[in-house]
Amino acid sequence: MPITPWSPWHLWLTQPQDGLPWTGWTHSLVFVVLFCALVDFVKLLIELLGRSEARRFTSDPQMVTAVIPCRNGARRLPGTIAELTRLLPAERILVVDDGSTDDTAAVAAELGCTVHRFAKSKGKAGAIHYAIHRVTTPYTLLLDDDTRLGGARLPTSLLSEDGFDGVAFHVLPDRRDRDGAHGNHFLGALQRYEYGKSMEIGKRFHDVTHSVSCISGAAGLFRTGDLDALHHRHTGVFQAEDLQRTIVHLLERHRIVFANEPVWTVAPSTFGGWLRQRLTGWYPGLYHQAANFIRLLFRRGVSWRLRYEMAYNLYMLISDPLKTWSIVMIAATPALRWWGAAIYLAYLAFEIYPWWVVRTPGSDRRAPLPVLLVYPLYGAVNTMLRTASLATWFWFRYVTGSMRPRRGPKDRIA
Repeated sequence: MPITPWSPWHLWLTQPQDGLPWTGWTHSLVFVVLFCALVDFVKLLIELLGRSEARRFTSDPQMVTAVIPCRNGARRLPGTIAELTRLLPAERILVVDDGSTDDTAAVAAELGCTVHRFAKSKGKAGAIHYAIHRVTTPYTLLLDDDTRLGGARLPTSLLSEDGFDGVAFHVLPDRRDRDGAHGNHFLGALQRYEYGKSMEIGKRFHDVTHSVSCISGAAGLFRTGDLDALHHRHTGVFQAEDLQRTIVHLLERHRIVFANEPVWTVAPSTFGGWLRQRLTGWYPGLYHQAANFIRLLFRRGVSWRLRYEMAYNLYMLISDPLKTWSIVMIAATPALRWWGAAIYLAYLAFEIYPWWVVRTPGSDRRAPLPVLLVYPLYGAVNTMLRTASLATWFWFRYVTGSMRPRRGPKDRIA
C-alpha cells in the first residue's frame, strides 16, 4: 500500500502510540540499529573467514629485557616476577616505580630486579620511555605488573629471523583469584569471551598482513631500537597508550604480528571497576587516536586489512552516538519495544558462530552459555560507554589537561 497522508500506515507512524507521541523519524531509528547490526555481522564474518594459522617460532630469552612500569604494585609484583624469572634473570627485569606510595621499589629490589624510581608520577607511558633508554638488549618485553606469563614463550625469532617489528600475545583475563581480584565470576567470563574474540578473530585476521593494530599493554615484544627511536612520537597520555604505541609503529610501516601464546591479566572484578576502565582508560583513547586512524587509512602502502580496520574504527566513533540514541528511543517508546527484542535476537544469532569458534587456549572449552545470551546486551552497554567517553575525552583533554601531550626530554630523566 502506498503511504499517503490518508493511509493507515501514515496514520500509525504519526499518531501517538501507547500515550507517547512519536513520528516516522523515530521509527527509522530501528533501521539505523539494524543497519549497524548488519555492518557488525559482515565485519565479523570477514574476520572469521580470513584468519591466519598460528605462527611458529623459536625463543631466545637472552636477547630480551623486561620493562615493568609500576605504581603501587607491591602486592602484585612478586607473583608476576616469580613467573617472569623462569625466562629472564632478575637483573634483566627493569622495574620503574612511577611515584608509588607503597613499597613497590623496595619489593622489586628485594626480588633482584633493576629498579628506578620517580618521586613524582610521570604516568605509564613516561615510565616506559624512561626505561627504554636504559635497555641494552636488542628486544624489550613490555609487561604490566599484573600480567602472569604462565607457560608463554618469548617469540624472539619472529623479530630476529622473520624480520617483524613487534609481537602481540594472546591476552586473557585471569580466572584465578589473586591480588584481591575475583576472576572466576560472570563478569570475568564476559570479559574473557570479549578478549578471546579480539585475539582469536581480530588479531589473527590482521596477522595475515602483519598489521595487528594494537599490541596490548599487558604484554608485548618489541625491537628496543624502535621503541627508543619513536618514543617522541607518543603523546605520553595514559588512555590507550598501548594502542597509540602500536599505531605509531604502523605509521612507520613496521610490521606487527600475533603469537598465540596465552598470558593472563587481572581484569576488573566489579561492575564499577569495569565502568571506570572503559570510561576513563580505554575509550577516550579512541578519540585521542582519531587523527592517526585517518592517517593510516590514507597512507600509501598500507594493507587493505589495516585500512579496513581504521575505517571501521572511524565508523564506530561516528555511528556509536546514533546507535546509542536509537537504543534509548527504542527503550523509551512502548510501540517500538518489540523491535528491541527483534534486534537483540538478530545480534544473538550473529554471535552464535563466533561463540562456537572461540575457545580457551589449550582446551576445547567455550564460554558458558549465559555469556552468549547476555553478550548482545553487554555490547550495547559498551556502545553507550564509547559514546559517553567522548565527554570524558573532552574533559581530560581541555579541562583537567591530563590528556594533553607530554613529550620532551623529561622522559629521559627521573
